[in-house]
Amino acid sequence: MNPQRSLILTALTTALLVACSSPSTRPPATTGPSAGKPVHPGVTAGTPALPASNLMRLPHVNAPRLQSGRLKPLAVTANPNLVALRMLIITAGTTDPDLDAAKAMLAQAGVPYDVLDASNTTLTADTLIAPDGSGRYQGVVLTNNSLLYQDSGGNFQYAFDGVEWTTLWQYEATFKVRQLSLYTYPGTFPEDYALRYIDGSASDKADVVAAPGQTITSDLRAGAVIPVRNAYNYPASVLPSSQWAAAGVTAVQPVLTAKNNPGMVLAATSTTTDGRERMALTMSHNQNFLHTQLLGFDLVNWVTKGLYLGQYRRYNQLDIDDWFLADDEYDPVTHTIRPEAFRMSASDALAARDRQTEIQNTYDVARAFRFAVAYNGGGANTAAPLSCDPNVKSVDPLTSVSRCLGSTFDWISHTRDHEYMDFLNYDDSYAQLQPNKRIGTTLGLVFSKKGLVTGDMSGLGYYNANGDGLKTNYGLTSSNANFLQAAQDTNVQYLASNHSVDGQWDPSCPTCGVTHPLNNSVLLIPRWPTNIFYYATTPEEIVSSYNAVYAPGGTLPYWDHALTYAEILDKESDMALNHILLGAAFPHYMHVTNLRQYAPGKSIASDWERAVLTKYSQYSNLPLGTLAWDTLGQEIRRRTTFMKSNVRAVADYAAKTVTITSPSGGAVYVTGLTGTNATVYGGRSTRFWDFSPNQSLTVMLK
Repeated sequence: MNPQRSLILTALTTALLVACSSPSTRPPATTGPSAGKPVHPGVTAGTPALPASNLMRLPHVNAPRLQSGRLKPLAVTANPNLVALRMLIITAGTTDPDLDAAKAMLAQAGVPYDVLDASNTTLTADTLIAPDGSGRYQGVVLTNNSLLYQDSGGNFQYAFDGVEWTTLWQYEATFKVRQLSLYTYPGTFPEDYALRYIDGSASDKADVVAAPGQTITSDLRAGAVIPVRNAYNYPASVLPSSQWAAAGVTAVQPVLTAKNNPGMVLAATSTTTDGRERMALTMSHNQNFLHTQLLGFDLVNWVTKGLYLGQYRRYNQLDIDDWFLADDEYDPVTHTIRPEAFRMSASDALAARDRQTEIQNTYDVARAFRFAVAYNGGGANTAAPLSCDPNVKSVDPLTSVSRCLGSTFDWISHTRDHEYMDFLNYDDSYAQLQPNKRIGTTLGLVFSKKGLVTGDMSGLGYYNANGDGLKTNYGLTSSNANFLQAAQDTNVQYLASNHSVDGQWDPSCPTCGVTHPLNNSVLLIPRWPTNIFYYATTPEEIVSSYNAVYAPGGTLPYWDHALTYAEILDKESDMALNHILLGAAFPHYMHVTNLRQYAPGKSIASDWERAVLTKYSQYSNLPLGTLAWDTLGQEIRRRTTFMKSNVRAVADYAAKTVTITSPSGGAVYVTGLTGTNATVYGGRSTRFWDFSPNQSLTVMLK
């Protein structure tokens, strides 16, 4: 490494940088055995570990801030009115624990970005300014404020030298670009945020609230307390205004403070004497930390000034599989599964409608909530008359009241008979798909015509050659081509896949669907599994079956004691909340067994849903979208094409325009614009277009 680029901190020891990780605070979700399908408790889902600790400590170094005098004009010709809608993340190495948090925050909004690894790449003016003089970046995210890292020899170094810092600051001042420092030690080096560490206050946890008078955290519920856990943080005080000039600032505004002490600041904005706008957060981050996810929407809006390529949304989707079928049921006394021992009653079906209405009316963030019901028409009786009476005299009361509920739920085909689709020939595959749609039409169900959930999400190369038992992932290229052709021929465009199976979701784009490699007309929609097992109809059954897996002595012991029903709901709703805050529209899924009305006004599925919404609602005002499957598939397809299209945009602040270019075409979202095809979310307007390849469009700024 060039010694002129490195500032070795000879006074530091390894005690100053502690990178620790702790076990996840909950087990991974299991797929849970599925009704009429192989029993495989203990097959773990690929859900994120929640969360690893980020206890990297920043050094207590109060070296003088770098002095460059009044920032001088950049050495290259600049046109500060032209700025690309793209972000720059600057990190001190790929192992920086805050890097993934920075990337996830922008990716959740769909904001394009570049990453500059300052430990091995020199920042120059050409990095920041294009040949035509336009700015390459509309904002900068520092993973930590001093870009400190430890090299392979164990030496602590700063990744930027003074020239690079000055170049960055000149760019920010010239192009009026904001800077966000995700993890900041409140001192003076390399620049002063007018924050000072409060001796003895650092810890790995804090409870923070929005500071009085600030307007940045607009989506947080009034009085919301954001827990910072397993993340090192440095509470700070704000310098008296009489000292701001010496610190090089003209304004400071706290954004987050300690719950019980408003004088302890954990995030603040400031403006330098050169006019640069900065925000500093004094806690570490992880893409799965609750505080990181909750703040992401507001941080992106602040650093981009509310204008960016992309859109930010949150969703709450819950699929209920196997409607009309008899499912297995767990016996909590014998700890065995009784095959096809439970079929939901007409009363259970009507109670599901009532629970849905209660959820819509109880939670202002869930006004759009509806169950998505995956139905198997082979279990219905089309001779049953329509009735809304649970005591109806009918050849099949469940079918009768399902007719009554035809427009109440978002119905979706689950195949006619819940057959495995892994080995069926074309004719047998077709016989599972098209007839089920006809049955849905006959019963008057308002169902999604382009979506499909196969039995056990089969047909996609994840199977047991003997049918039942533990499955092996052979990959999507081992999918059943006969089934895929039958799906295409019955107008299936959106097919449920399993988020717990590698290859059935896209780790490079966590909010994208997956185009099937054997049939690009089919988009896979990954669904989140839960630990609400398919064979549990009552709290007693879920407690017994859950602890048979995760309690001491279970098949996958995880907890140090057997959990109660309330504790299980707490753990599972934590995991679901994490999924919701990732910003993907992927559904969670359960089964009709979980909708059993085990007590008046109670079902396991609705208990789980209420636990999730209660937690979400204590933090955020942002509404949760619930989309019918055809609309859901369309939205995920648009999101997928947008994220992979390399769309570009440049704002011309003099002309008050934005010029958008999409090399490959497809969906384009720009947040911060109003006009045709605009939608408003969280008070921010987003416009949408469907571009042709290489199309360009210039639109007016609001």
